[in-house]
Amino acid sequence: MDRTIERAGNFLPRVDESAGNPNAVDRRVVTLTAPASAAAEQYRTLYYRLERMREVKPMKVIAFTSAMPGEGKTVTAVNLALAAARANPDRRILLIDADLRRCQVATTLGIRAQKGLSELLTDDECQVRDVVRRFHATRLAVIPAGGTPEEPTQVLASGKMKQFLKAVRDNFEEVYIDLPPTLPFADAGILAHQTDGVMMVVRANVTPTKAVNQAVEQLGGAPLLGCVLNGAEVSTTPYLKNYIKK
Repeated sequence: MDRTIERAGNFLPRVDESAGNPNAVDRRVVTLTAPASAAAEQYRTLYYRLERMREVKPMKVIAFTSAMPGEGKTVTAVNLALAAARANPDRRILLIDADLRRCQVATTLGIRAQKGLSELLTDDECQVRDVVRRFHATRLAVIPAGGTPEEPTQVLASGKMKQFLKAVRDNFEEVYIDLPPTLPFADAGILAHQTDGVMMVVRANVTPTKAVNQAVEQLGGAPLLGCVLNGAEVSTTPYLKNYIKK
């Protein structure tokens, strides 16, 4: 397992075929579908704020979660990863779908993926080259979630997952992880403590303040960087307004 994963960074430049159909990309991936829009600019703003934070403290692995399903965490993670790939085309950047219950990253990017993180962690025959994809026309590496295992929490809490995260730290300069929502499952709390920072995605006028507070408490001291306010009315606030601790 260790040797297989350690080859991930060296394998990526040899991926000849890009994955993802640009025509099938979710329209909410505005960094790709509408790069000149105000919404895309907000994702770039968020990315450069993270870059400034990296000048003070090294942060390779950034995760995204939400209190409940349907708040836009996957779209936020995808947009930020693409903003990173476009801003720094020479960096090795990886996007991981660790939401093994919903598996939305591949669909959002229009990637047809049969295998992913789930198979890498549960199938000894599965190797990184079987699951990693290079998104169309970019150097962004993507590892989809794959199939849903019988015990997602157990898989994500396994020693193999810890080995995997250690290996990607050694092979990639930036890693973005789409976590499951925090309140319904224990998964996010388990993985959040293995990251360098967590962003909580909150849907404007939908997510109760109480739910956000409960989610933060459930993360139990994980390195929370701040919240991303998603779905706000453009007429009153930016589409994506972020609050990050200085």
